[in-house]
Amino acid sequence: MNFNSFFGGGGMPGGRGGGKPKDIDTDALYKLLGVPKTATDADIKKSFRNLAKTHHPDKGGDPEKFKELSKAYEILSDPEKKKLYDAGGLEAVEQGGSGGGGMGGDIFDLFGGGGRRRNPNEKKKKGEDVVFPLKVTLEELYNGMTKKLRLTKSVICKDCDGKGGKGISDATCKDCRGQGIRVVIRQLGPGMIQQMQTQCDRCNGEGTVIPDKDRCKTCKGVKTTKEKKTLEVFVSKGMAHNTKIPFKGEADEAPNTIPGDVIVVLQQKEHEVFKRDGPNLFMKKKLTLQEALCGFKFIVVHLDNRHLIVKSEDSTIITPGAYKAIKDEGMPSVKNPYVRGSLYIEFDIEFPKAEQLTKEIKQNLIKLLPSPSPQQLPTYEQPMDTDGNPTAPPEQKEAEEVTLTDVDITQEKRKFEEQHKEAYEEDEDRGGRGQGQPCRAQ
Repeated sequence: MNFNSFFGGGGMPGGRGGGKPKDIDTDALYKLLGVPKTATDADIKKSFRNLAKTHHPDKGGDPEKFKELSKAYEILSDPEKKKLYDAGGLEAVEQGGSGGGGMGGDIFDLFGGGGRRRNPNEKKKKGEDVVFPLKVTLEELYNGMTKKLRLTKSVICKDCDGKGGKGISDATCKDCRGQGIRVVIRQLGPGMIQQMQTQCDRCNGEGTVIPDKDRCKTCKGVKTTKEKKTLEVFVSKGMAHNTKIPFKGEADEAPNTIPGDVIVVLQQKEHEVFKRDGPNLFMKKKLTLQEALCGFKFIVVHLDNRHLIVKSEDSTIITPGAYKAIKDEGMPSVKNPYVRGSLYIEFDIEFPKAEQLTKEIKQNLIKLLPSPSPQQLPTYEQPMDTDGNPTAPPEQKEAEEVTLTDVDITQEKRKFEEQHKEAYEEDEDRGGRGQGQPCRAQ
């Protein structure tokens, strides 16, 4: 089975519309979101975001109310669902989803459940599943998307119905007598034999051999033909790396065999800014010393291309390695895409270079910045003897001034490991000489 993936358009195709029943309310969801039926997509989104801030469970809101708002927004923000709702209300949306055209129901049913049904047959074995890794970006996992997957698969020949030919009187393989296997006896030694079962070479384990004159002209007696098919892979918002999306029965077909599944496994590409950890996103931001001490303001371009303005409070001082969190700006949840994790920012402080600090600047910094606490040499208490009389104090050594040098700690560790290894090998060589030699008598 051969695959080729490419970006597809839009979402899933729409369902059945139908006429508008007289007693069906098609205004309820608009009223729930507080917008008119003529509202634009931007108006609907803006209204929902404002209501979600009030009714979000994390902010003390009613969970049931938030679910109703989320459901209303899910329908009215989707062009196909909105069209169904405007035509026939919630019932039309539900019927459209169950019919395979809408977005309702289980996502896996949309892709795998719509094919032709096969009656269960215990004698039939299931074919092998085909696993296809699909590369996706973090933006695609955040926003959701649809990709089209092209495949070339084996299908039962329609002309001969998978028999390999027409008008065949007796195609039973004479070598294996229709069993598909042959018994091979091998001589291992005098009086010793080994009996093994192997696949019949003549019929390739099928038990039948079709004469050339009787073979199907379409499949040449192979019983299957090649067919190209396109599958739509719907990636929901918030799906994670290694998520499996199965397509039931879409693998190669073969006679007397239940087709296996095509299993698409999402493989997330590395992102240059964000790192994902479950529902949360992490990023690093470098600040100048001035920004760390006096305040900062910068813009983060999010995965949906929104621009977030991030700024510090007046009294905030950022230290190296500090973390700050932005709530509800992490990855969306698959079950409820309006519930998101957090975005964590790790700060790194970029100190000025030595040549940037002139003598005058240093003097001004000394005046402006708090003075360090004075350090004193350690003092010793007067020792006493057992009778409580003072004894001579220990000798106090003078402090020595040392010099700091720049180092690459990775290279230093490597040097130490090499030196340690050489010393260990020398000790082993010395200890190994003369082992087992008895002491000579004097």
